[in-house]
Amino acid sequence: MEAQEYALIEESQTDHWWWLGRQRIIERLIETYCPTSHSMTIADVGSGLGANIALLVRYGRVMALEPSERAVAKIANEWKATDKVRVVRWISPQPLPQRFDLILLADVLEHIPDDAAAVNWIWEHLKPGGHAILTVPAHRHLWTEMDEVVHHVRRYRARELRALFAQRFAICKFSFYNLVLYPVKLLFVAFSRVRRVVSPRLPRRSFNETPPAPVNQLFKSILFSEAMLIRRVSLPFGVSMVVVVKRPV
Repeated sequence: MEAQEYALIEESQTDHWWWLGRQRIIERLIETYCPTSHSMTIADVGSGLGANIALLVRYGRVMALEPSERAVAKIANEWKATDKVRVVRWISPQPLPQRFDLILLADVLEHIPDDAAAVNWIWEHLKPGGHAILTVPAHRHLWTEMDEVVHHVRRYRARELRALFAQRFAICKFSFYNLVLYPVKLLFVAFSRVRRVVSPRLPRRSFNETPPAPVNQLFKSILFSEAMLIRRVSLPFGVSMVVVVKRPV
């Protein structure tokens, strides 16, 4: 990921509707599908600057796996007062000497060139009966300069994501999310493409800054509502997808 994006993430991940909404969806799915005994071993794969660690540590011990030296240093400093969080500089698909009850890849798989090897890593590092939760961006037609700036390799079709797990894992949950805001994403895609045609020399941007407070609150409320729905039903369409898989016992 480009350096300016890490700075933008650091500014926005604690209050931006997208980060908070995705976190609420992950929380609901952990509580629905995983044993919440507060003693799980958890791998936060591609943990970035640690947006999900405060959530995950409620359920057990967390190993944050992240390739960025900057992010590793930030997480290590932020969580140095507890022994429940360990951060490791790691690049997929390096093996580790332990297995986990829960593995989270929150918008990580789309960054990894060999996603099949990453899924094999999940299989090798899940305990029998353990779960993995993954979120990814959906639909190739939604590709914009944002994807390029944050170094996405791909956006997924539903059948592509299912196929990665169908052979060996039990798929417990498969849903789109960010359904209500799909038209907003389409407008952004159109704006981004026109911008590149009209001003091709402008620097590429992700446009991931936190929006004005009323917009931010509205969008957050929409995703929070979707998080409640996803516990019970699978949404048929949206900007992103989430999958919960289980390694059979």
